[in-house]
This record gives sequence, C-alpha cells and structure tokens, in this order.
Amino acid sequence: MEANQGWETLLTIGAEEGDVHLYGKETMEGIWEFSRTLVDNEESITAVGSVKGWENALSLLDDYSWLELYPIYIDERLRAHVAKEVLTTSIHHKDTFMAWADRCFPDVNSNIVFAANWIQTAGSTVVLTGAGMSTESNIPDFRSSSGWWKQIDPRTVATTEALAGNYPLFQEFYARRIEALKDIDPHEGHRVLASWEQLNLIDVIGTQNVDGLHAAAGSNNVHELHGSIDKIRCDDCDMPAEKIAFVENEACFQCNGKLRPNVVLFGEMLPQKAWTKTLEAIEKADLVIVIGTSLEVYPVNQLPNMTSGRTIYINAEISDVTHRFDIVIEGMAKLTLMEINELVLRSA
Repeated sequence: MEANQGWETLLTIGAEEGDVHLYGKETMEGIWEFSRTLVDNEESITAVGSVKGWENALSLLDDYSWLELYPIYIDERLRAHVAKEVLTTSIHHKDTFMAWADRCFPDVNSNIVFAANWIQTAGSTVVLTGAGMSTESNIPDFRSSSGWWKQIDPRTVATTEALAGNYPLFQEFYARRIEALKDIDPHEGHRVLASWEQLNLIDVIGTQNVDGLHAAAGSNNVHELHGSIDKIRCDDCDMPAEKIAFVENEACFQCNGKLRPNVVLFGEMLPQKAWTKTLEAIEKADLVIVIGTSLEVYPVNQLPNMTSGRTIYINAEISDVTHRFDIVIEGMAKLTLMEINELVLRSA
C-alpha cells in the first residue's frame, strides 16, 4: 500500500512465501482502520479486507499461525496488543518466541517472559517451594549458616534423636521458632502465588516450609510436605495439644508424654496424604515451578523428576541441579515472582 494513501506500516512478519504486512490509517471520523497484505517473493501483492478498531487489528492475521513466524517490525502503537498475544499464546519454537519476546519486552529477561507465557498457557501447574520462599519474610534459612542457633546446626536439633535424647534443647529450639513466627507475615511473592491460584493459573502448591505463610497469603490448595509448626501433638499418644502448652513446656494432658510440633524431623516419614496429593498433581502437570529450594533433601528433591511437563527453577543460588530444568532463573523468590506477575497482569 502506498504511504500517500494514508496507510502506515504497523507490523511486518517474515514468512516463507513472503512478508506479511499489517497496515493502519486513521479515518476522517477519527476511527482507525486496518488492512493486511502479503508481498510474496516475486513482489506480487495480495490484499485482504479491512477491520476497524485497534482491538481488532490482529484478527486480520488469524489465517496465519503468525506467532510461529519471525517478527521484522512492530510499531510502538501496536506493541501492547502484540505483547498480550505473545504472553498468552503457546508458541512452539523457542527461537521464534525469543524473537517476539525481544521485540515486545526488550528490557525484560527472556526467561521471565518465558515463565509468564508458560504459566498462562499451561493446562495444569504445580508449584514446589522451599526455605528460600520464606527467607524474604525474615525467616532464617533452616539450612544456611545464618540460620544457626546457639552455634548449633539446626539440622542436629530437628531430629528424632534430639526429641528422644535431649528434649530440653529440642523444646527450646522449636518454642523459639514458634514465638518468632508470631510477627512474620507473608511477602508479596506469597501473595502473587495466591492470586495465580484465584486466576486458575496454578493448581497446587507443595511446600517444604512449615511456617504456614502460603495459607496466610490466601492460597487454599497447599500440601505441607514437612508438616506444620502451628500444630502440636503428643509424641507418645498422638493426642493434639494447644500451641501454648508446648511453648510453656507442658506435658501431654492425657499421658504426660512429650509434646512436639507436627513437623517432619530428620529420620521420619513425610505425611502420606500431602506427599501423595503433591505427587499425583506433579505427574499430571503441564508445568512444575520449583522456588527457593536447593533440592538437597530426599525424597522431595525427586518430585521435579516425576513430571513429563515443562519445568522452571527459581532460586537465589544456582547449583548443579539446574540441568534438570527447562528454564533457570537466578534470583530471590519475591522479586522474581513480582516480575513474572507484572507480565501476567499485562495480559489480563
């Protein structure tokens, strides 16, 4: 189309048979009209009728799987409309997706764009979280040197041996953890995951954390793989007890046995129901997102291997487990989830 007719090139896409052009012009009434042409390799021009309104412009490309083709030019006025399609359409070829992502989101890490696209195009998504998900709520990482207490590696306290052989140390450690959690709130990353559940973008959260922050943020379908520190029971007779009774170092009111948090200690089995439901969800999932875990602890570290779907790994420190994942994003959980969510919100 000739520029002197008032038509402007808004989008050019490279195809095998030639270039596809989307043109637009503003009418005398102030309404934008759009048309599409194909300029084949022999410079022959085939024009297709027109539509009106920016929201309808891209419908002229419906005859093509146009996002599987290569972008050559995107006008700034059309960019937001194209970007929404890029974020919400399953694009099969990685190189093509990268080209569209670079054109639409030049200042965003391409793996963040991939993650936003995969989350919105997956039929079923499971999230698996570890200690790194909670540290930004100022909870010390259980497995880091900064999480040590009284110069003791917490892993030597959170054991069946400590419960049986050094109960005063065990009780004081967990009582202090319970007290510390009173002033802890979920961070924005927890709330992002809760919002994705409400939008039906994720189905299940399996967590190694015992702090209850996912539920506090509003997530409903949470499976606590290592139990919950908020629930107290007797280690001898299994009778439930009040949290305050454990904190104040009382004995079981029924059998005078030792009270304990209902968390999984080293040397104990995982809760069967939580494990089974998480495993079943992962086996059916199109996408599994692992956040804030070093994947050192068995058997939870085996769960990402149980999916035939895509996988994303988000962690502040990247280790040699990353070869198991399709996308690896090095970063803190809260900021990374907020960056992905910013793109998700653009698609709403």
